[in-house]
Amino acid sequence: MFLRESWYVAAWGVDLAEAGGILAKTIAGEPIVIWRDADGGLHAMEDRCPHRHAPLSRGRVEGNRLRCMYHGMTFNADGRCQSMPLLDTPPNVAVRTYPVVEKYDWLWIWMGDACKADQSLIPAAHGISNPGRPMRHNSIEYEAHYQLVHDNLCDLSHVDFLHATTLQPATGANWSETAPRIQSKDRAVRFERWFEEAQLPGDPTQRVDVWNSYEFAVPGIFIMYGARFPAGTARACNRKEPVGIAPIVENIEQQAVTPISATHTAYHYATGLVGSTDEMTARLAQRMDVIMAAFVEDRDMIEAQQRIWNLTPANKKTLFLPQDKGPFMMRRMMEKFIASE
Repeated sequence: MFLRESWYVAAWGVDLAEAGGILAKTIAGEPIVIWRDADGGLHAMEDRCPHRHAPLSRGRVEGNRLRCMYHGMTFNADGRCQSMPLLDTPPNVAVRTYPVVEKYDWLWIWMGDACKADQSLIPAAHGISNPGRPMRHNSIEYEAHYQLVHDNLCDLSHVDFLHATTLQPATGANWSETAPRIQSKDRAVRFERWFEEAQLPGDPTQRVDVWNSYEFAVPGIFIMYGARFPAGTARACNRKEPVGIAPIVENIEQQAVTPISATHTAYHYATGLVGSTDEMTARLAQRMDVIMAAFVEDRDMIEAQQRIWNLTPANKKTLFLPQDKGPFMMRRMMEKFIASE
């Protein structure tokens, strides 16, 4: 059901700081506590005390140890019990630990065999702390299976309908009328397309060509780049990726889909513009409002879709359309990696 040998986004790095250095998360059905020791070291371990299964995320950091605040057991970064009140020798017990790293302003956790944790498998992202690319971030949760969220991100033709008053006007493009070029990579599916003679948001009388490209990588990382160019640029580029041409404006997106359980999914996202002027900062705030409204629309639809799936017989077939190519390729990729485990 879940891919284990992969890096999952647990949270934004700032979430851990705002939580006081201890953060509880559930990933693929496993409770995890993420914590920083007194020296700033980042750790992740099973959020389950071996005594009576109290959550260690309710604990307290003491130097380089984490104390369970139910009966006082302490654990080091390796997960081994170091002390217990009334016992001269601590019990020979340990909790599972997980490889964890902070990169691109996300906290990544490897859910499989720790010996196989390879940081080169972390997909490249933008990060949210670059002043030249100001970004706004947030997180929401869905009462739905993670694959339905994957499907949604691998087929953006729904923008014209589900987001007819939010994202569609903000992009000025007709997503359902332009098929993307889709390529399968080792651990990702890449989408790219031009929208020619699109409306320039804020000035519908002006026409621009919009380049849009994104990769959706295992186990659910969505990294998008968009740029608007003067009309005619797409034709001049032979409708291929624009190289060495200055855009009118650029935007970037960074999103992660993380399964909490079979029916619950976390979604961590950020949106930004390239450039750091006061004007762009003001536009970014407005853009975040639009993005958040659109994601609420996504959530409402996907949760409603999940409720129908719950009432649908397993042998009832669904219709396959050209728009399903991206979701199909991503599902097959996930199935391949899960089967290999």
